[in-house]
Amino acid sequence: MNHNNVPMMFRAPVENRCQLQRVIKDASCQDSHRWVEEWKQVFPESSLPQPEPPLPRKSAPGKRPRVTPKALARPTKPKPVSSPTAAPASIPDFGVGVQTRDYTVSWRLVSNSGQEEGFIRPIIGGKGFPYYSGASMKGAFLRQCSPAEGLRYCGGKLSDSETQPGILRFHGAYPVDMNWTKRLVDIVHSQQEKQVIADETTNANAQISLYQVTVRFGISSTQALEESQWQQIWQRWEQALAQGIGGRVSAGYGQFHQVTSHPPLLQVKLKGQGVASTLIREHQQRLAEFRPNSFKAALRGHTLRLLSGLTDAETAKEFTQRLWGGFGKGNGSIVGGLQVQVQVAAGELELQRRDYQPNNSKASIPLYHLKSGCLDISAMSGNLSMSQAQQFTQIAAALVKFALLLGGLGKSWRRVDHYLFYPEYLQNSKKPAMGCHWEYLEPAIDYCQTVNQLTDIGAGIDQIRQVMREWIPPEKRLPSDELSPSVQQWREPWHRQRVQVWGRWARDGKSQAIDWFHRAYQGENSIKNPHRLTGSMGTTGRIWHRMYPNYVRDDSGEVRVGRGYVELLTIFPPQKCPDTDRFLRFLRRDTEFEQVW
Repeated sequence: MNHNNVPMMFRAPVENRCQLQRVIKDASCQDSHRWVEEWKQVFPESSLPQPEPPLPRKSAPGKRPRVTPKALARPTKPKPVSSPTAAPASIPDFGVGVQTRDYTVSWRLVSNSGQEEGFIRPIIGGKGFPYYSGASMKGAFLRQCSPAEGLRYCGGKLSDSETQPGILRFHGAYPVDMNWTKRLVDIVHSQQEKQVIADETTNANAQISLYQVTVRFGISSTQALEESQWQQIWQRWEQALAQGIGGRVSAGYGQFHQVTSHPPLLQVKLKGQGVASTLIREHQQRLAEFRPNSFKAALRGHTLRLLSGLTDAETAKEFTQRLWGGFGKGNGSIVGGLQVQVQVAAGELELQRRDYQPNNSKASIPLYHLKSGCLDISAMSGNLSMSQAQQFTQIAAALVKFALLLGGLGKSWRRVDHYLFYPEYLQNSKKPAMGCHWEYLEPAIDYCQTVNQLTDIGAGIDQIRQVMREWIPPEKRLPSDELSPSVQQWREPWHRQRVQVWGRWARDGKSQAIDWFHRAYQGENSIKNPHRLTGSMGTTGRIWHRMYPNYVRDDSGEVRVGRGYVELLTIFPPQKCPDTDRFLRFLRRDTEFEQVW
């Protein structure tokens, strides 16, 4: 028998035979994609949704897209409306007497069947459909109940020798239509080590998660219940959904529309645009996606940077995990204190693509434009004391302020958005889009760092560091002028010995430094030559560039948007790099930039 005829689902995880979790660069077909395609063959082809159309093109800056009469007259095909009544008959449904409700995942839902070594994928239930187990549902429900409710609904021990069965039966959940077959192959790519600690190669891994799927949950009872009792039961379940279900909840997975919980610790309304994330190439196409987990990744990385300038390496890592979760010693998992959710209303997010031609070949890069969105940071536990909730709120606010002051969120956050601040770079069709730009919206403007004078930037950074410092136990804190030897070799520890922040007023709205990233800044000198500073393909640079909106506080104490921007450069000078030393002398002597921290 030829092993190539064995479906991926039944192969052992052996090199060159089946490596589902591995993402092989430039491979024509990943094992995970083949696994998914074989899975979908169980279902009639007519029941599967149509392939997604490519993103609309975005024209080069300064150019309007050409619209021909033929294009205007072209009819548009209406999108099919998905509903439970239109679903194929083969979709599993619950029996008589089971109460059901439908809920839609706001982004992705990930759960682990535990069947494949190193590969995360959902349980596959009846008729080949993904299934959220009743046992997991019961556990999430029970956490929202009082002791008396938990005993009645879910059962439990009355004494060492006596147990009481609960009256509820949790039947789990299935998708309500076939849209669950879209975008199944997800990607996990942790870059904290590479970006903060050391220049090391990191590998992306594949996992299977359900994208914006609507699922139907089922619950039944062994006793007849009044309608008011069922309302209380579903209220408890919605409280469980509001906390998130499945895995990686703190990164935005397992969150649902139209469910409410306790108010978040911090809610920041934002708008932004930049380069969008992409999934693993499938059918010669990279699907663009606005991924909330990138927000958590940015905040987590900044947590580690800030802590590494205040304490030793082990304590910095430990407290970063306390905040955002992770794996501790012995590979034991740690549940963090905070979770991130990004709420985007319908019509507020646009995804487009920009075509370019590198090396005489065709390519495209996806872009996002978020007109308005809400970044919510909540506690993973609803049992925080008042002092704990206050401390977590202060830390979350400090991290968001730090991220939006000096960089951004999402992919390519170390550079300004070239569409806004360097359009001539993109008029050459051989250049890809680059960077991002973020701004606060009302009422979140109160969370921003106001800059009435450039010295306010340094003072704001010191305040952020002080918030993080107070979280560290006194015996673990280092003097302000001391850097722990255990982080001396890190790439980006936030300490005065290792980082510099330079700023200038850009009241005309134009960037002065962006040109230096692409052309010589002085004679033949170019900061592109020392790749250790600016980075290159596969190498993370050591310089951040931000055009920060000029938020100011007026005489009445109100925060408003002033004229222009504050242009900021954050530099982690590589050791023994003459080109970087030359550039820093240039900043100090020949430019409008001042060192503000």
